[in-house]
Amino acid sequence: MALFGKGALLNWGGVLSKYELDYNLWHSLEHMPERISVKGFLRAFRCVGLKCKNDNDKYFMMYDVINKDVLSSKQYLNRLNNPTDWTSKILSKYVHPSRAICEVIKTKSLTSGLSVFFVTIRYLAKNNEIKKFYNISDLIMSENGIFSIHCFQSDKKISLLKTKEKAIRRSQGNEDVIIDSAVIIECLNINKVKNFLLKNLKIKSDKKIKINYYQLQHVIEFG
Repeated sequence: MALFGKGALLNWGGVLSKYELDYNLWHSLEHMPERISVKGFLRAFRCVGLKCKNDNDKYFMMYDVINKDVLSSKQYLNRLNNPTDWTSKILSKYVHPSRAICEVIKTKSLTSGLSVFFVTIRYLAKNNEIKKFYNISDLIMSENGIFSIHCFQSDKKISLLKTKEKAIRRSQGNEDVIIDSAVIIECLNINKVKNFLLKNLKIKSDKKIKINYYQLQHVIEFG
């Protein structure tokens, strides 16, 4: 997929299993349409973890915006500070939220469409390994079934803004985890990318890097 803007809101987390259906209905029927109605939001989608052993990271959500300033705009902050009843109910059941307001620092796509599978790499602290993704050739991408690679740098000042929604997300005892940077990979085959990350780029999960694998569930675009 090609990105629609120069900024993005990236979200990871889970929800108490009893409320999982309600969460998915809320996100598809209310939350994504509400966010897309905010000026500057261009696309929203939700993915679910593949064979997810850790429900804390079961979902990945991404919102394309014109630029990161949209995510500190008066209209957007008004939404965050005036959540609907349904939003308040769902966010109070959310677990281990990881949320980052980001600017795009590098992006490359072989197609404008959306694939089904996504690999997300979160750098919890500053790490120069992200530069390994900057100059991967079209040939290497196609050989490994990779459609796109997007690199993001978080804006911690905006990400840490206090809002009513942020306070509600603490209901299960977990503060938002604010990442330093992230890489989002869209691909045809998860196992192929796993092998590529480990053998070619020497990147694997540890205490400061979280790698997760997802399948697309729902997408909404502006207009």
